[in-house]
Amino acid sequence: MKRKVLVVFLIFVTLILVGVLVNRRDNDHVLVQNTRDDILKDLLVYDFYSDLIDKDFLNWVASKYGDDVLYKINDKLKSNTYSLSSWHEVTGYSLLVLTELYNDIYSSQDNVKIIEGNKDKVTIGFVGDVSLADNWEIMPYYDSRGSNIYGILSSPVVDIMNSADLMIANNEFTISDRGEKMPNKIYTFRASPKRVSIYNEMGVDLVTLANNHVYDFGYDAFMDTLTTLKEYNMPYIGAGRNISEAIKPYYFIINGYKIGFVNATRAEKYILTPEATESSPGVFRTYDPTLFMETIKKTKENSDFVVALIHWGKEDSHYLEDVQKETSKLYIDSGADVIVGTHAHVLQGIEFYNNKPIVYNIGDFIFNRESKETGIFNIILSNDGKLEYSFIPCKQDNFKTSLLYDEEREKVLKNMEEWSVNATFDENGYIKES
Repeated sequence: MKRKVLVVFLIFVTLILVGVLVNRRDNDHVLVQNTRDDILKDLLVYDFYSDLIDKDFLNWVASKYGDDVLYKINDKLKSNTYSLSSWHEVTGYSLLVLTELYNDIYSSQDNVKIIEGNKDKVTIGFVGDVSLADNWEIMPYYDSRGSNIYGILSSPVVDIMNSADLMIANNEFTISDRGEKMPNKIYTFRASPKRVSIYNEMGVDLVTLANNHVYDFGYDAFMDTLTTLKEYNMPYIGAGRNISEAIKPYYFIINGYKIGFVNATRAEKYILTPEATESSPGVFRTYDPTLFMETIKKTKENSDFVVALIHWGKEDSHYLEDVQKETSKLYIDSGADVIVGTHAHVLQGIEFYNNKPIVYNIGDFIFNRESKETGIFNIILSNDGKLEYSFIPCKQDNFKTSLLYDEEREKVLKNMEEWSVNATFDENGYIKES
């Protein structure tokens, strides 16, 4: 009898416990839902200084990245430590990128590349004028030395370029097997389409075309250039089949930030290279800065950062033209965060304006027979959205570009500082405003 009573008692207790657990589970579920609703109410009370944030967006963020993201944002708001960068801190993406992912805009755009992964810092590198032209001075040595890219770039330089998270180069030639030399032009450069594969050896991710040599062999060769770059999946900016394509930015999403790149030229004293129009192909010119300013402004509205690349400056001179100093500030005021120049064939200095660097000219990189100083300019983007800058001295000599060391390296950094308006270079090449 006692045994039966004990069994009945244990069954009764078990049923009670099961009921409690079931109710607890249900109550916990309700609690989670209530907590999500409560946190949304709390968040939507605040003025986020952005019309991008609404209830649907917040629910999407929570469903994709977890409710904890909303708790953290709410804590920052309550503690008065909230900023737009808080979204990157808690999700790994800027608010702009989050909202564009939410609206799924990238699937319909051909000028955006998302680079996955997250690092404490990413490096965006820039090199100057590059000629892979078969009718010019570098490529015969690329072929005859039998070492592929190592015949014209030293191994440390190749390693640096390939280790950068992004690498941008100025494509200073046309790519085609067709066309005739432009009349009245002394220097004309044309490369076989197969040469584009060399960019992969160099680790290049984007090329600029707004320059004075991309149209050297006329209409057919220019059109071949655009087609070939697309066939090799090499993004380009600064030129196109019409003005809409020529002014079109290219965007990279890297470390959760969206960076827009735009490119224009004002490099010719006697203008021969056609300007893109609504109905004809050519380059994006900026002799009148108005359209470039508008392009930068619109790009900034769709980017966390904007890099403006400009082909300009007096050839073979370390000294700046007034128009460089004047218009560069207009471009910064329009929204550019960094300006990088090419065309002078030599290095020019750096000026900071509103805490943003204007890198006036980074010179030739692999171009001709001359022995000259050059280098790699780097933007270092931290996870917190801060930018640092550095310069790696190199030298083009004997048809090959190599890394500089010791006294030669120090000399280039010292020269860069002397040519600069208000920039200093430390021994590691890091650049600061003076």
